[in-house]
Amino acid sequence: MLRNLSILSLLLFASPLAAQVELTGEFGDATYQLGGSLITRGEVRRDTHYGSPILSESNDFVARAALDFNIDFDEYFNAFINVYAGEEDDYTSSSAGIAELYLDMHKLFGDYSVRLGRQQFNLGDGRLVSSAPWRYEQNSFDALRVSSTINAHPWQVWHSRAALGPTNALDDNFTGFFADFELGEDSNIETFILRRAEGSTDLEELTFAFRWHGQTTNGLEWSAFAAVQDGDDGAREILAPAFALTLRKKLDMGHGIGVELAFANGNDEKAADRKRYSPVYIDQHRFNGRADVIAFSNVIDLAVMYWLDWNERWSFHVDGHSFSRQSNNDSVYLGHDVAAVTPASTSNAIGYELDAYCEGVISDHLSMDFGAAVFSPLASLPSDDEQFYLFLQLVFNF
Repeated sequence: MLRNLSILSLLLFASPLAAQVELTGEFGDATYQLGGSLITRGEVRRDTHYGSPILSESNDFVARAALDFNIDFDEYFNAFINVYAGEEDDYTSSSAGIAELYLDMHKLFGDYSVRLGRQQFNLGDGRLVSSAPWRYEQNSFDALRVSSTINAHPWQVWHSRAALGPTNALDDNFTGFFADFELGEDSNIETFILRRAEGSTDLEELTFAFRWHGQTTNGLEWSAFAAVQDGDDGAREILAPAFALTLRKKLDMGHGIGVELAFANGNDEKAADRKRYSPVYIDQHRFNGRADVIAFSNVIDLAVMYWLDWNERWSFHVDGHSFSRQSNNDSVYLGHDVAAVTPASTSNAIGYELDAYCEGVISDHLSMDFGAAVFSPLASLPSDDEQFYLFLQLVFNF
């Protein structure tokens, strides 16, 4: 841990210092750019853990610093490296290393470009594949990625193996295809074909998904997501659907309202099959409540949203969630780790959550995200005590 603390201290010192100096330049015929980020976050979680230690009462401090360096040798060839150091849980957990280190070879074969090396995946809105940016150790993969366009529509295909983050603990192999098609001026459709295999188990999971999103002529923003999983989980066959429908409308004077219905299947009474949907590499903090209590698995989440854009820099949000189990034959799944908790009753009611948070830009380099959440459990959980969650995050970019 002392080594990581030393690296973290160096990055903490270097980040504001680098913001005062020239971050771009030339080296012979090549051009370079230096950048990075510093993230600090305090979290308070009170009362019961609902049967999952990852949601236990805590006062946590998270710090993550990163430096990145990009060099463009010419218009067809560049290299990128991102190093980081992070601490969590009052410095009891730490990590440091290379988050990304890759070469980009543009138009290597005709219109095909290649990215080779350690890299992160952030696809679509993060409901399927993300780097898990709320975590101090984010998802990274050692990968070969090929990308191009079809009639100006971008697509990519890759094969990878987990290198950092939660995926590495399970020794994941991750292969996939992603394409983004523009359907006129006001809508896009994203398509996913993903294969995830865990080296530590006999899991081979295929996910076929799409997300169709856009905006109507009267300003109604909409998004429709659907996925189905197939494959084998040990001796069990997988067949698990999920979907989410989101509607958002900006009103006058900066106000806005929205509603979302999210559905992730759970196991039924047939023990020989796995009907439970797995959330792959979801951006957990962005979906299903800011308290991060409920995972997107065996759940029905009905959410209503309100926001106020004070100006171009600050916005205030209030979200309400009603959670229930999709299947009464399966567990309740909690948190980033999708921990299974045995239901306390036959009821499918999990709980309610109310989130209030503010997002803002303090300066060109500094942003803030802070808020609070109250989770009120219902009959499916082993405790009826409410849980209070408070967070404050500052992000300095340069």
